[in-house]
Amino acid sequence: MILSEKITELRKRNGLSQEQFGDRMGVSRQAVSKWEMAQTTPDINKLMAMSELFGVPVDFLLKDEYDLSFIDNKRSEPVAAKKEDKTISLEEVRKYWKAKKTSALKIILAICLFFISPVPGMLLTINDDYTLGLVGTIVQILFLIAVAVLIVLAVWSMSAFKYFRNGDTELAYGVRGVAEEYKKNYEHTHLLGVLIGIGLILVSIIPMMVCMLFTENRMAMVLSGILMMILLASGISLLTYVSLINSGFNRILKIK
Repeated sequence: MILSEKITELRKRNGLSQEQFGDRMGVSRQAVSKWEMAQTTPDINKLMAMSELFGVPVDFLLKDEYDLSFIDNKRSEPVAAKKEDKTISLEEVRKYWKAKKTSALKIILAICLFFISPVPGMLLTINDDYTLGLVGTIVQILFLIAVAVLIVLAVWSMSAFKYFRNGDTELAYGVRGVAEEYKKNYEHTHLLGVLIGIGLILVSIIPMMVCMLFTENRMAMVLSGILMMILLASGISLLTYVSLINSGFNRILKIK
């Protein structure tokens, strides 16, 4: 049974006209008509919305081998799950991904602050003024304190989802299919982020090398060192961010 037929039958089963269904989905009646005539295909966000509206898994909508008898059989099956098992819904997964992104941003900000923390001291001690050097050291300590605070906040923001790692949790029906689709769509971004991050790390040494070969000017050396740290921080931050987000998808898919 193809997607267009499933949409038509589910809409009728729920007593909705094309216009009413379109209002629920945030599209026009004409868009619904095109879906049901197989002229266009709804995107993944619309499929997820249909899944929630009709109470069916996304897998059922996407796979042609499933027909409505599959849904009827699933709904008639007795619930055999253990009482202690916690079922993780699609809404909980979305909250987890949002928290994961926020946590990842805190981590990369901490990385950036760590790498630029010596910069004030480097700039202030160019003229060998030890008083200014002391100020630079104090500023660096403050940066490092901020790094520690950000890391603690990043870890704390994910503490609400500790149960995602427990062995007595399971994904609600259809959530795995959505997670797999999201991970598949993120693969290109992940690969691109890794390549750019590695590239930035590799080129970070170039400014210092060029400066050492062509000049002994102290200011130029300091500036090239700062540029090196900025490039290094950018590369490591990008690698860390895409890896943390990808690990979030993997964490969901490890749940039974």
